[in-house]
Amino acid sequence: MSVVAFTSAATRAGLTSPRGATPTRARSLDRRGHQAKPPVPTSQDRGRRRSVVANGKKGLFDEMLDVMEGGPKLRKWYGQDSSVGAPGEERVGDGGVSAVAEPTPDEEEELREWDKKPRKGTLVTGAETALGEAIIMQLIVAKQPVVALGISPEAAAARYGPYVVAVEDPGSAANALRRGCRAVICCGDAGVVPAAVVADGKVKHAVLVSSAASSGGLLGGIFGGDDGQRADPARENAFRSIASATVPVTIARPARIRAGMGGKPIVFGQKGPGGGEVSLEDAAEVCVRCLGAPPKPGEVLEFDFANGPGAAGQKRDWKGLFGSLDAN
Repeated sequence: MSVVAFTSAATRAGLTSPRGATPTRARSLDRRGHQAKPPVPTSQDRGRRRSVVANGKKGLFDEMLDVMEGGPKLRKWYGQDSSVGAPGEERVGDGGVSAVAEPTPDEEEELREWDKKPRKGTLVTGAETALGEAIIMQLIVAKQPVVALGISPEAAAARYGPYVVAVEDPGSAANALRRGCRAVICCGDAGVVPAAVVADGKVKHAVLVSSAASSGGLLGGIFGGDDGQRADPARENAFRSIASATVPVTIARPARIRAGMGGKPIVFGQKGPGGGEVSLEDAAEVCVRCLGAPPKPGEVLEFDFANGPGAAGQKRDWKGLFGSLDAN
């Protein structure tokens, strides 16, 4: 293309003005000297803007969804044109709001509004840990409302977009539960969570993620990483105590968690630590699957799990796996 042709095309597109052209401000006035109204965007203009957004660089959240579920389909479900809404907007549908929604001046008034809505969400504690993040991702993929305890709204918005409600203060478990939670998955410190579950009275299932890996005693709890901290017997005792309050409790003990993708066979057991390893993704999926197999009210279901032998990609019999367990 010649320089003259390029300049002419750019001029028609409004990208530049040839020498001697009337200034932009003058061109914006109508014949009577009044400020002209901006042009109404056409469907072609809106389509051009959508194409610019669609062609933008994908973030970490999109890349993770690509790996887990074939991102294009998920972005169609959760895209900016869905009922979930664009980042920063209030969520509609399942009773959740964006982690970056406009704050209300009176938190108690906000909580009273939450109290009027049906409870469909899950509270995830220890959201700052690797397993907590993986569990949140599994819930998002399953289209479940999520409340994350222990991370700031800004961090939640950066990691998960508008799909997570964040409550930063770990001591605010009671208020977090009132934000539409009917279940709890605790993979961090127990803290005030067991007492908050009992006081709330509307939680239908509590899942504690412990550890079947060797705790190594006191030093293991300090230097053993997340596995060692989850193996603290005090956490299990705290959750066993709330089962008497008619809250079904599941205590899931993954083997030593290793980083990596999942898909290998899963083995459940109730005869004590069996060793082995389990991938982070598989551990998160088992924890989320626990929500679909609660014990009876007042009972405690305890089991260990790890990756078993066999090739990855085989269909898992979740009903059979949970059906083989006995609650006490």
